Amino acid sequence: MSISTAPKFEKKHHHVVPKLWQKRFADPEEDGPYYLNLMTGQKLPAQGPGDKMSEEYANIVFDEHFRPSDELEDRFSKIEGLVATGLDRLIKTGAMDRDARVDIAMLMAVQACRYPDHFVTRLDLAKILAIALNDYRSCPNEHALNQALQATGVLPGAQLTASEFTLLTSVTGAQLEKETADVLELHGYEVHFNPSLILAAAQPIACHLLGLEWTLLRSQTPSFILSDRPVPDQIGYDFSIGLSAHYGLTLSYPKQPVTDGTIHASPASALQITAINNEVRSRAKKWVCGPTSAVHKMI
Repeated sequence: MSISTAPKFEKKHHHVVPKLWQKRFADPEEDGPYYLNLMTGQKLPAQGPGDKMSEEYANIVFDEHFRPSDELEDRFSKIEGLVATGLDRLIKTGAMDRDARVDIAMLMAVQACRYPDHFVTRLDLAKILAIALNDYRSCPNEHALNQALQATGVLPGAQLTASEFTLLTSVTGAQLEKETADVLELHGYEVHFNPSLILAAAQPIACHLLGLEWTLLRSQTPSFILSDRPVPDQIGYDFSIGLSAHYGLTLSYPKQPVTDGTIHASPASALQITAINNEVRSRAKKWVCGPTSAVHKMI
């Protein structure tokens, strides 16, 4: 049997947070951001991102012959290059036009989907859901099934539609049991076979973010920080992030319909800067970086 040429596989360190985003947190007069390793206490002077905020083979995928590939990492890089245009336009003008807002929403959405520690968790939830569906398929309708799923306490937010309930009840018990057994046998690599799943998941998240109220804040001096988990694990209605050394963003449930107009930055108070940086720091797993050595005090 003829096997196609092996896919490109050259990258070992895959960035969980893009290098280009880290670089936007540097003072223009410095070589790069200052870094703090929260696990070791290591304090690094201004420098380039290097392999920081990365993990070995975090975005590894395999082809149909189970050969490793750089495909997903390369696709992330391409998206990052596209959305950076909106971020840089914001940094230059102090405002977000509609296109820049879409770019930044996609940057945040992709970030939320690429945390490697979530891959196994999602597989575990899939196994729990498979068991639950097998147990509760005898419910009379989707409302009763959803109530039963919520009652388990381990499936927050699980909601089947009427059409999904019809599809579930249309299969035989033997078919459903086989599907459940197949899911339970999954070992975790399956998520890597289709990198499009990760990128496709970002689209609805970006749309959700665009429906929130955005408040753009500008610091007179470079003050905002970035962590290796810049957006929350679960994207909800209220959170804050640093976009660059000078700009921070708060997102909240809209009090009135959101428009597509340009969002202009407001001056950030010391309290607002501290609040955003503390929130960003609280989400960090290992690294935080910022434009001054003040980041070293966040241990």
